[in-house]
Amino acid sequence: MAALSSASNTEGQTPANKGYGINWDTAESRVKELKDFLLAAPQVMDPERLQCLLDVYDEFQGEPVVYIRAKLLERVLLRKKIFLDGNPIVGTLTGVRAGVYAYPEWNVSWIKEEMQMAKMASLGEMKIPQETQELLEKTYKLWKGRTCIDLNNKMFKEKYGINPAPFAKAGMYYENVSVASGSGIADYPLVLNKGLRWLADDVRARFEACPTTLANKEKHDLYRAMLVTFEAVIAHSHRYAELAEKTAAEESDPKAKAELLEIAEICRRVPEYPARNFREAIQSFWFIHLAIETEQMACATSPGRYGQYMYPFYKKDIEEGNLTREQVLTLLKFQWIKHLELGEYQGASYAMTLSGHTGQSITIGGVDANGDDASTELEEVLLDTQIQMKNIQPTLTLLYHPKLKDSYMKKVVECIRGGSGQPQILNNNVVIQRNLARFAQYEGGITLEDARNCGNYGCVSTGICGKGSFITQEDQPCLAKVVELMLNNGKCPVTKKQVGVESGDPTTFTTFEEVYEATKKQLDHLFNISRKHSDLSQMARLQVVPSVFRSAMYDGCIDKGMCEEAGGTRYPQVNPIMTAGIDAANSLLAIRYLVFETKQVTMEKLLEALKANFEGYEDIRKMCFEAPKHGNDYPEVEHFVQRFYRDVDAIHSAQGPDCFGYRTPLDAYSLSYHNYFGSLMGALPNGRKAGVALTDGSVSAMPGTDHEGITALIKSGAEAIDTVRYGANHFNVKFNPSVIEGPAGARTLVSLIKTYCDFGGSHIQFNCVSSDTLKDAQCKPQEYADLVVRVAGFSAYFTRLDKGVQNEIIKRTEYKN
Repeated sequence: MAALSSASNTEGQTPANKGYGINWDTAESRVKELKDFLLAAPQVMDPERLQCLLDVYDEFQGEPVVYIRAKLLERVLLRKKIFLDGNPIVGTLTGVRAGVYAYPEWNVSWIKEEMQMAKMASLGEMKIPQETQELLEKTYKLWKGRTCIDLNNKMFKEKYGINPAPFAKAGMYYENVSVASGSGIADYPLVLNKGLRWLADDVRARFEACPTTLANKEKHDLYRAMLVTFEAVIAHSHRYAELAEKTAAEESDPKAKAELLEIAEICRRVPEYPARNFREAIQSFWFIHLAIETEQMACATSPGRYGQYMYPFYKKDIEEGNLTREQVLTLLKFQWIKHLELGEYQGASYAMTLSGHTGQSITIGGVDANGDDASTELEEVLLDTQIQMKNIQPTLTLLYHPKLKDSYMKKVVECIRGGSGQPQILNNNVVIQRNLARFAQYEGGITLEDARNCGNYGCVSTGICGKGSFITQEDQPCLAKVVELMLNNGKCPVTKKQVGVESGDPTTFTTFEEVYEATKKQLDHLFNISRKHSDLSQMARLQVVPSVFRSAMYDGCIDKGMCEEAGGTRYPQVNPIMTAGIDAANSLLAIRYLVFETKQVTMEKLLEALKANFEGYEDIRKMCFEAPKHGNDYPEVEHFVQRFYRDVDAIHSAQGPDCFGYRTPLDAYSLSYHNYFGSLMGALPNGRKAGVALTDGSVSAMPGTDHEGITALIKSGAEAIDTVRYGANHFNVKFNPSVIEGPAGARTLVSLIKTYCDFGGSHIQFNCVSSDTLKDAQCKPQEYADLVVRVAGFSAYFTRLDKGVQNEIIKRTEYKN
């Protein structure tokens, strides 16, 4: 077919030929080949960005940091090797297939400590070629002492006279500033509908009009830097146009040649100018998404309500006969390959805490500005894409509300049955109420329309699409650690360091309330340290790694002339991710029940058992494990869990406003922090042994302790936490696949989702895989390379998970009827 007409800034004509220029004869086989390659090949750390980093910082010494960061993105986009791999959607993160970049500006300690260790990225094993190793060693020498975490810890010690490192090493919190982190949902529709050239013209006009006064210096510098990134992203797309043209000139197959010429024409137009059809829109989206990830590859750059802002392009092409639904499905499969290929590595602890999760969450469902059902036909195609691909990325999130059509929910059930743990379910009403409550404190408040335009980014966090980001996250605190510190009068039994406060010898406590008050003292101390460290971490990010292109993709930053790290977005968010609340509550409940209520064991004996990791104290461990636990709808238990979470929120809020000046709600979920923190802790009174992963999520039951049935479990999960006051929470349920088979099984699942949301629950997700299958996969990983499970607010290939996470998922209660 003829190539698309004109790459100029004119509307042009949409081609009339059905299917555009794609070689559909080979499309499905190419999808399979591309995915098979990703599942089989090790990821490789590409040296290109490291060399660009060293060169740019040397060449542009003395320039404002935002300008240096812009020139770094430009250098990577214009210098990295580009290639065509058979995917009609072009553009890869690095210059090699399944490539990973290093981001040492945040932290270089892992380079020295882990060079000879085996490394795991999002798709499993990662290789570091000799050339990259040499550059890493050079980078370590140049950046040690200059990174985000170095500056953060230096400022903390200067301000408070304390070295913060021992607190993190003891597992009190995870130093989030040590890794590229956080994001949100960029304003993809802006580029799709107006193009980067329009945005560049707008920023140039602001730049030229900006008074050259000292008061405007930061705004002046940011506009100048943004213009560099816009031109770089456009030039990057033109590089692919030239490559496709060159390849087409050497291609003899007419269908392959037509596809290459169409790629060239599309890349000449988007993302510089508005997309005119679905084919252009999907490529424009990918170039923008890829540029954001290249600037700062981190968990939680999420496409948002993709099925809604892409729907007009889809609808136009379907109605005009340019694409069929099946062809759109195939194009989306190619896009799924692109998301799956994105990976990152920022050290072993980060790999352990995130399990390779890249947080590219697509939100479906929800309501429109008027409160009506916003779901689209394209979203059903997205569900079909996941049903057939069973990918771990992107991940789907359903904003559930009662107005969703039965046919739509049927497709949701079909996808969940597929075993990939997708989509996860968020209660749309809770999310809207949360937005209204949270952002009412912001200058100008929030409109109901904005609150309804919500989406999920990353794991289970939520915010306003295109207008808010959580580039800053507080250090992630571990709530189970405060119980351990309380039982040891503030001393960490693993590191042997006094990292907590002296809250009293627990053997002298005569009432449970003394135990609880001592725990609250430890909690107050934890938040006091972590909040101070976190606020300084935002200053470190602003000084070392301000984002430029990403900032331009969020509403507010251009108007204010402020990057997102400085609070430039319309709704800037700080998101502290809190882990292991149920372990803490269950441990306290066990102490109350065994030591003070039934007096089955003394505090001295319990401490002896914990110190021995229950070796020789199996009777005490059995009592601890069988003590009343969350997840069984026992009123006295659930009332205590609610009390504990209320106190956690109150103590956290008492620390005062966040670095942007607002009250910060806690996000309560686990990612894989429950495994990381578990490895740093001794035994707990809930019956868990030392080193074992803690309980997933924030309202899930401790594995194997929910025995009153699924209704009791979901009621406990829904009511455990104030879902509006908290920023997010996280709830896992595991089914044997037989439970949701057939029409009756589908009705059961939909009814369960509805009931959970009616109870006020915020989040629920399902693993539909048997424990026997998971155990077999542990023994024969080569036979289960594509087995997908739900970990936290994300899916992962089971055989590539850390064994601690694997065991935790296996031990989750499996509901069979």
